[in-house]
Amino acid sequence: MNNKWHQAFILIPLFLLLIIFSAFVPVEKNKSGETLYNLYCASCHGVSGDGDGELAYLVYPKPRDFTTGKYKIKSTLPGNPPTNQDLFNTINKGMPGTAMPAFNFLKDNEIKSLVDFVKKFSSLNNQNVKQIPIPSDLAPTQELIDLGKLIYNETGCNMCHGESGKGDGPSSNKLTDSRGYPIVPKDFTTGVYVGGATKRDLYLRFMSGIDGTPMPSYGNLSDLLGRPKDEGNKLAWALVHYVKSLESNKIDKFDDQLHNGRITATKTKRFIQPKQFLDVNNNLWSSGASHLIPISRLWQSSKVNYQMINVKVLYNSKYIAAKMEWKDESQNQGLYRVQDFQDGAAMQFSIDGSEGFHGMGSKEHPTDIWFWKAEWQSKKNVYSDILRAYPNRVSDSNAKTYPQLMNDNAYQAGRDANNINSADTKESPIENVVAVGPQTVKSLPGNEQTVMGSGIWDGEKWQVVFVRKLRSDSKQKVDFSIGQSFPIAFAIWNGDEKDRNGQKMVSTWYQLDLKD
Repeated sequence: MNNKWHQAFILIPLFLLLIIFSAFVPVEKNKSGETLYNLYCASCHGVSGDGDGELAYLVYPKPRDFTTGKYKIKSTLPGNPPTNQDLFNTINKGMPGTAMPAFNFLKDNEIKSLVDFVKKFSSLNNQNVKQIPIPSDLAPTQELIDLGKLIYNETGCNMCHGESGKGDGPSSNKLTDSRGYPIVPKDFTTGVYVGGATKRDLYLRFMSGIDGTPMPSYGNLSDLLGRPKDEGNKLAWALVHYVKSLESNKIDKFDDQLHNGRITATKTKRFIQPKQFLDVNNNLWSSGASHLIPISRLWQSSKVNYQMINVKVLYNSKYIAAKMEWKDESQNQGLYRVQDFQDGAAMQFSIDGSEGFHGMGSKEHPTDIWFWKAEWQSKKNVYSDILRAYPNRVSDSNAKTYPQLMNDNAYQAGRDANNINSADTKESPIENVVAVGPQTVKSLPGNEQTVMGSGIWDGEKWQVVFVRKLRSDSKQKVDFSIGQSFPIAFAIWNGDEKDRNGQKMVSTWYQLDLKD
């Protein structure tokens, strides 16, 4: 009996200590709409929501001006504001093929708080707004598709979108949006749409129109075509199915059901060494889970604005290796002429484990970036300069011809400082940089460049591998621990599109899981 009382006297103070301790443990709270907006949105949309943020000049189409109360993607009648669910969907899924990323890594109630905050910029009142009813779909018979083609031409869709839907109609180069910026008609052959690619999504775009653009509503198709009112649904679905029939199978299409935003790394045998990881054709890359990651162009071009990259991640007790694979019909590895631009790929990690601003982080949330460069791949262990592009050019600064006269270290400050960008040859095609936001990229010193890499182009796609030790040798780098998750994002540069610096294609944040 005394023993039981003795145990009770021990347990009660312990219980009280737990209560006191729990009062001081920080509880994770959902960020307010304003906080989230300033973290993720203000850089493009502006602090006051007018679409004139500090990074707005880097993206095209231009960011939405929230003060107008007009939104492109909605499910309501023409002239009516969007529903809260419309705004939620746009933030959650993003707008594929544009600089507007998906924020599906946020919690639902955080996105809802963002919706409420964004509405305040225009005092948007959508309390009594209802979604357009969507009738049952009709089977895509050839007869219905042929009817859709007739509607497409008779209502003038071909004038902007072109006869074959490529966005090259006779009016395509004369269009502007409500702010006077040039706007390009959708290329239907891509199968990629800013408001979603399902038949339901297209039905809503045709019925609602796209506010702020020349795209009108076609909710009155029966009137436009002089058809009976009861044929309205048939005409609408005919147009939807015809537009879907224009899509090309050669192009990566949008899929909003790819995965849950997580990338699972696969554990390999402990004796696997970097040399084996770096071989893109090694059989070890046939194992493990593949993840399709959508990326979108920040500044739209007339070619590819959206595509998929295939990502695999392997690791053992010492190393982590990631492989990126993507379509690219041209190999661009030169930088010696002013008209040359290189292909490239990068992986970005959040150093503090939080999903900060996906555009290279911020002061509060710095990033560790592994940047593979096709031009560096071609210079690996090979002396190369402008004479490689112009072999007959006379150069008075050539190190081989004038080793001492013109190439003293006093005239090669970058090389003397061990700046890898100034090195004659490259030991690795990877540059490890850190950033605390856009325009803050800083290359790490040569002795801290510990990321290895290799890239191969096979005539139609690039395969690039990144390898590094799991544990970090610097606080400026991500430190991988088995059993943990790490925010990761991706980017590629296409030299054929003249991509460089901030002109690129990017993903949103994903979670990389290193399961034990």
